[in-house]
Amino acid sequence: MSETIGQLDERIDQIKEKLQSQITELVDIIVNDLPEYVLKHIRRAFIEDVDFAEKKSDDDLKAFKARVSEFGKKLSDDVRASLLEDMDAWWGKDVSVSGASKTLDGNPAISAKLSVISQRILEFMDAESLARVEVVYRTPARFIEGKYPPGMIEKYWAKLADLRAAEEERELLDREARKARIAQRWDSL
Repeated sequence: MSETIGQLDERIDQIKEKLQSQITELVDIIVNDLPEYVLKHIRRAFIEDVDFAEKKSDDDLKAFKARVSEFGKKLSDDVRASLLEDMDAWWGKDVSVSGASKTLDGNPAISAKLSVISQRILEFMDAESLARVEVVYRTPARFIEGKYPPGMIEKYWAKLADLRAAEEERELLDREARKARIAQRWDSL
C-alpha cells in the first residue's frame, strides 16, 4: 500500500527532525574540537617562526596564548552559528547525495562554511605578525567525546538519501494526482 501525500509530508518532516538532530550533534563535535585545533596550528606556527618566538618574553607568551585561546572560543561560536543558521544548506534540494562520503566535501555550502576556519586562523596569524603555516581544515577523523565524526557524516548522508527518496516519492504522487485532475477536467468538458 502506498502512502498518501499527507503521510509522505509527515515522513519528510520526521526525516528532517532526525537530520537536524544528527547535524546539531555533529556541529557540536566539530566546534568543541576547534579551540584545540586552533591551538595546535598556532603552536606549530609559533615554533616555526623562530624570530617571532624568540622575541616574546614569558609574559608576552602568556598574553599571546590567552589571545589564541580567546580566538579559538570566538571561532567556535562563529562556526556553530554559521553551520546552524540555515538547515537548508544541509538538506536543500541543491544538495546532492551523489557527493556522499565520510567528509562534508560533497556539500558545497557546508564545505564553504568550514573553509572559513582555515581562513580565519591565517588571518589571526597575520594580525599577530606570525609567519603563516599551511592550514587546511578537515573534519576530525578521530574519536572526540566518544563519537567518530566520519561515521556521523556517513549517517548524515544516509539520512539525506532517505529524505531525497521520500521527496521524490511525494513529487511523483503529487504529479500523478495532478494528472488525474487534469484528465477528469478534460473528460468533464
